Amino acid sequence: MKVLGLEQIQTLITDFMVKQARTEEELRAEIEQYIPLLKEEVTQADLDDLFDEMRTRHDVLIESGATLVAPGFVEWFDATRRRETEWFYWDRYRSLLTRGGFPGPVLEAMNQKTNRVIELCGDPLSDQPFDRRGMVMGDVQAGKTGNYTALVSKAADVGYRVIIIIAGIHENLRSQTQKRIDEGLIGRNSDLSRLEDSENAGRVGVGKLDPSREPSALTTRKADFRKTQADQRIPLANLQSEPIVFVIKKNASVLKNFITWLKAVNVSRAGGTIDLPMMLIDDEADNASINVAKGHDAVSRINGQIRTLLNLFGKSSYIAFTATPFANIFIDPDRHDEEEGRDLFPEHFLIALDRPGNYYGAEKVFLSDPDDEGGMPTRDIDDNDPHLPLKMPKGQQVRDLPESLMTAIRAFILTGAIRCLRDQADKHHSMLVNVSHLTSVQTDVTNLIRYRINEQIYPSLKLHCNLPVQQAEADEEISAFRQAFEEEFLDCGHAWSEVLPALEGVAAKVADGGVFEVNSKSGEKLEYPEVEDAARDQVTAIAVGGYSLSRGLTLEGLTVSYFLRNSKAYDTLLQMARWFGYRPGYEDLCRVWIKDEARRWYAHIAEASEELRQDLRYMAAAGASPRDFGLRVQRHPSALEVTARNKAGSGQEVVVDVSLSRSRIETTVIHDHGAAAEANRIAAKQLHDALEGHERQKAGASVVFPSVSSKLVKEFIEQFRNHPDAIRTQNGPVLRYIEEREDENLDEWDVVFVGSDKQDAKSWDGLGFPLSLQSRTPASREEGRVVATSRRFSSRGVVRFGMDDVSVAKVRDEATAEGTRNIADSAFLGARTRPLLAVHMIALIDQETGRLEEGPPVTAWTIGFPTSRKAGRTVSYQVNTIWWQQNMGEIDEEIAEALDREE
Repeated sequence: MKVLGLEQIQTLITDFMVKQARTEEELRAEIEQYIPLLKEEVTQADLDDLFDEMRTRHDVLIESGATLVAPGFVEWFDATRRRETEWFYWDRYRSLLTRGGFPGPVLEAMNQKTNRVIELCGDPLSDQPFDRRGMVMGDVQAGKTGNYTALVSKAADVGYRVIIIIAGIHENLRSQTQKRIDEGLIGRNSDLSRLEDSENAGRVGVGKLDPSREPSALTTRKADFRKTQADQRIPLANLQSEPIVFVIKKNASVLKNFITWLKAVNVSRAGGTIDLPMMLIDDEADNASINVAKGHDAVSRINGQIRTLLNLFGKSSYIAFTATPFANIFIDPDRHDEEEGRDLFPEHFLIALDRPGNYYGAEKVFLSDPDDEGGMPTRDIDDNDPHLPLKMPKGQQVRDLPESLMTAIRAFILTGAIRCLRDQADKHHSMLVNVSHLTSVQTDVTNLIRYRINEQIYPSLKLHCNLPVQQAEADEEISAFRQAFEEEFLDCGHAWSEVLPALEGVAAKVADGGVFEVNSKSGEKLEYPEVEDAARDQVTAIAVGGYSLSRGLTLEGLTVSYFLRNSKAYDTLLQMARWFGYRPGYEDLCRVWIKDEARRWYAHIAEASEELRQDLRYMAAAGASPRDFGLRVQRHPSALEVTARNKAGSGQEVVVDVSLSRSRIETTVIHDHGAAAEANRIAAKQLHDALEGHERQKAGASVVFPSVSSKLVKEFIEQFRNHPDAIRTQNGPVLRYIEEREDENLDEWDVVFVGSDKQDAKSWDGLGFPLSLQSRTPASREEGRVVATSRRFSSRGVVRFGMDDVSVAKVRDEATAEGTRNIADSAFLGARTRPLLAVHMIALIDQETGRLEEGPPVTAWTIGFPTSRKAGRTVSYQVNTIWWQQNMGEIDEEIAEALDREE
């Protein structure tokens, strides 16, 4: 008898979770054991939502991610060393996190992760010199600073005497990092000298717990390392009773002064090295640290300075921290310059931190099937012209705000009110507005937001919030808030009549200096104090900015984001995604206003990132090294964009060697209606005609032909007129790859003609049978050229066609064990025994009207290749600067502008 409803199982699972720390696997198993007892109205979607809710509310244990280690490393950080180490700094930081409410299971995961990093670095007590280089790959806004604060605390305990943290390229980011290090490692406000701190007035963070020991801080919140300090000529050896800590900007002038001081005062002899073990943390290591200089022997300044800095120490460990390692894995591991030495490739170890279950990232925000995009927290911006065009000429003034931005601001105030009703009035609350890298535009937008809040929104709320609901709604602004509430937060658990009176208090904080322009020119500082008194300390803020919001700066309690940018570079886009992170108790309230094309790009990049992690898991299981992984990723189809980007400045063609093993490729640019489009429809029909009499299987609206001869697949590819801008699907390279592996596993294929399962899908019988057409809105369409939005005409999961149920279930079980709900296509491809050709007949949607176009469909295809064991066989593509600019956009102007200001 099925007796359990949703409320009953929620109670049972809650009791299970609060008894002790649980892993995600244990949580999933506990839920599944009740399935036979569930009432029919409880769906699988309900159980998935319950799983997400429980792992968010009750932080589950997190397993350490995959690790690649170069061979030949001699372990030193064994059980005896751990037992004999006096863990003063780490214990102090751990106590601080515990008192701050940091969940025990997550804290233990941090302990295990940082132990793993420490043991792969060099032994600071060794008599032998070492130069260890590694990388830690995490997620955007996933607690990276906390992780490396824990790491340097342990480094100080095991014997590292010099700790250097190279933070962002702007001072506000460096200062924010210094503040975190003051609280987590130093224990004192670094702006105050020890003399000024005689009465403990400047004690912060760990210093309030135990001030008996303290590292020397040679940088402060207000001041980076300066030439005046270099002129003081204080040797490091004079300060070495405790660790010496530097938090410096990734800036050529600062690094130059720092290196000059180290050479002049601390090097033991001419041409020698500093005899103190040093750990260098390179935060945002994909930004400015990469050698982007043109020419075989050229070295860009910051890259060369970091390498010089490492060479100054006889014992050094370099750890690159990044959420976007696309550029780092393209560093040549064999690159060596006579003066600067080896490049910064993470040759000794690479660690991927698994994201915790309560992480709010790309998987939850952007990953969905193009056929089913409902329920996501993203909202489309379609009214930014003429007020905020994507390309804003310098000097053009912003005179008004798009209505979508006003709606987003109202949603932000609504979320603040709802959070107050959820007893979160003592939590910081923020909104992000990132619409341009131009500071003049940021200034205009900031002033317009202030005007609209102070002259329109707050006065209306102040006058009407405490009136009866019907009377209040006679006001136009209150009515707009009611509409936003019903469209966005009707299921928040509170009625409109409860939310309305709470709006005034939130808006009052925004009106009272709560709109910040965050950039290097404004001089405004957005800071989040510890909240001891909610009325005084809690910050409600709208942050308007560009680069500073795109990289490094953390916005506490971020709920609503308004993002209007046109970069398409992988790492730039991901770093701009400040809306990722941890949202305990208010994840359901988070919203992102974004252009539809940018949203689809994020989905594409999120999937590429997940495939990168999947590759790393495979290679870690096989005992591969970082060098092997770098080679694998460089030869992945996604390498085309990154390689082209890195070399775009040369203006010359680049030959890219790509391995298609365990990869999906698809036509991303296809011919519009015309002779070429008709030829491709004929190629599809001829393939179907050739399969008459062959075994066929129905898979929803799609038709699958298993075990098809490679001869028919090659004939289709030969006949298909590939658009010259569709680089990955050039006929010649793809055919050569197939022919070289027919004797391995490419002799028999699964072929699917993909249909749409939508009930209102348009039907077409041009293949000789009625096919429900997939429909797509192209990213652009001109001169006979149709470009896929986010570089995909197909849907996620198309590579599952033709796989048996057992294989699919095995992949899903492995993903469940890892806490992954959106499974990367490469995971399914790794389980395939036959390659797949998917033929897509697509009805185009008019971009302006949103209606299906008349006439026959256009044709696209997807190929999923299984794993190949043949080494050294790659596909060579040619990519040039023009292709990059047409398909990926210009190299991000903002980063280039920031780097130009290094001096």
